[in-house]
Amino acid sequence: MFLPNLAPMCHEINEKSADVHQDVNGRGCRATRRAQQVSETHKTASGNGATRSTKGLKGVAIMPDSGSDVVRFLNSIGQQSGPVSVDSLSGTPVIRLGLITTLYFRNGHSPEIKRRIEGCFARFYETFRPKLKWQLFKRMRRLTSTAFSATCQQVVDSSPDEQFIWSLASATQAEVAMYSLFVMNTPQSQAENDRSCLKMVLPWSYLNEPDGLKNYETWIRYLSSEVQAEHGYGGLACVLPCDGHQYLPWEYRLAQEYIGLMVDPGPHIESLRLLDRIKGVSWYTVLGDSFVKQLGGSDRLRGQMSAHSDIVFHSYRSGLLIRAGVAPELGGSGLPPPQSYVTVNRLIKPIRLQDTGNLHPYLAPALGFTEETTAQWYARFDEKPLPPVDAGQACPRSGYWFSSARFGSRRHFDEGEIMPAFAHVKNKKTQWFWAGLS
Repeated sequence: MFLPNLAPMCHEINEKSADVHQDVNGRGCRATRRAQQVSETHKTASGNGATRSTKGLKGVAIMPDSGSDVVRFLNSIGQQSGPVSVDSLSGTPVIRLGLITTLYFRNGHSPEIKRRIEGCFARFYETFRPKLKWQLFKRMRRLTSTAFSATCQQVVDSSPDEQFIWSLASATQAEVAMYSLFVMNTPQSQAENDRSCLKMVLPWSYLNEPDGLKNYETWIRYLSSEVQAEHGYGGLACVLPCDGHQYLPWEYRLAQEYIGLMVDPGPHIESLRLLDRIKGVSWYTVLGDSFVKQLGGSDRLRGQMSAHSDIVFHSYRSGLLIRAGVAPELGGSGLPPPQSYVTVNRLIKPIRLQDTGNLHPYLAPALGFTEETTAQWYARFDEKPLPPVDAGQACPRSGYWFSSARFGSRRHFDEGEIMPAFAHVKNKKTQWFWAGLS
């Protein structure tokens, strides 16, 4: 299936990009500098257009001991991975469906955290060594064991005032790298005003390998513990070339079609907005201790989700992982949002980012996300307000309800519990109104 030529879009992106760096909170200059720091190492990849690939997986090998839900979800991802793939007109992959992990953390300048970062990279290198071909640290170069060891030492020995970008990847900046680990730290001078960011990319099919679901959970738990993540997420996302900004319009179109896709083209730039708020729900939602406390604590969160067997909690060194469902879901046009994502979204909404800005700030408005469509994307799992419930009817959702028929009536009801009436007030005149989870 051929898609429209993107060359005019690319030209317009280049002309417009200099005019859209202003942040509503006055932080756009630092975001621009971060983007420029990355851009200095990225030469723009050429591309004249794109077409959706027809090479998507039609059948998926399933682990023999998988439950029926796992089989169903992984089969669904396999069938959808083709439509989510985009190739250039020359047949070069420019978008593929990937499994990402993005984590935000403090103290990226400190010796302890830098040693932990080095440990994460060493483990990734040893695990995926046959796949990894390139290393970026100050400049792009072929990955060798000698060069990797030297970079590890440079990172550990770097000054607290030094900011660095380090990545290992299976492809160059102009290609889609389905295996990569990226980190951008913050220097000591910016430690209170910004966050360091680590991102891991794997092919979605990693989940389909023997023990793939378990191994991915081990990875996200390990990385979150090592960097002492404040917050983050793990799930399905479009993987583009690092230099593939001209293909962001396709990320926008795919995100409109597949509600389960995390939009994550530049997490190191978004960190400026995510100092005291989280980005939102994905298959895995990572919450550091401070955010868990804001939501009432681990016991309270687990209690609120006790009726939802598809929501699973795991502790890591400095927080909680919340898994929405046994496997990630993409959703799709005409399908309801994945219910497990909706449920977790309801739980974490009080700490979700409100000043959402623009997910594609360097694109002309007609090409990608705008501030309006960005706000809509953040709210994509929000539920419509619950209608009032008459006395005598079953409670539609566990949480707090109040009745205008009596002052001080606010209390907790469990889903399915019959809403009570009050003496001397007819049932039809006693209505209960939703007050929230807490």
